[in-house]
Amino acid sequence: MPSELAAHHQLHGIQPVLTVADVAAAARYFVDVLGFDLDFLYGEPPVHGRIKSGDGTYGQPIYIHLSLPDDDEIGRQPTGELRIHVGHDVDALCQTYRDRGANIVQDPTSQPWGLREFVVLEPNGHYIRFCAEA
Repeated sequence: MPSELAAHHQLHGIQPVLTVADVAAAARYFVDVLGFDLDFLYGEPPVHGRIKSGDGTYGQPIYIHLSLPDDDEIGRQPTGELRIHVGHDVDALCQTYRDRGANIVQDPTSQPWGLREFVVLEPNGHYIRFCAEA
């Protein structure tokens, strides 16, 4: 049962923001290599954008914001990772990404917690872990 505060304000959905050196280039990578759709780019040249995957016909859509770093973030290495759940055939998805030039830093691995996972390191240093029920 959700907390009273979360229920009252109807908190829902997470849309992570990845800081990137070039918003347009990062969006192209997510679209061309990882198969996302471009949702929007803002500014000329773009200073912010969003990519998406899915339309709600299976699971919840994924939205990821791409943004230039704030002045206090310039020069810092990105940290952490995103975890994206895959409905089926995680091994084939990994191979497709490899064929498209993605930097696979962990091949598909069956984890003791019941997931099969692989990890992509995208050009701005963010780790994206794709996982499926094993």
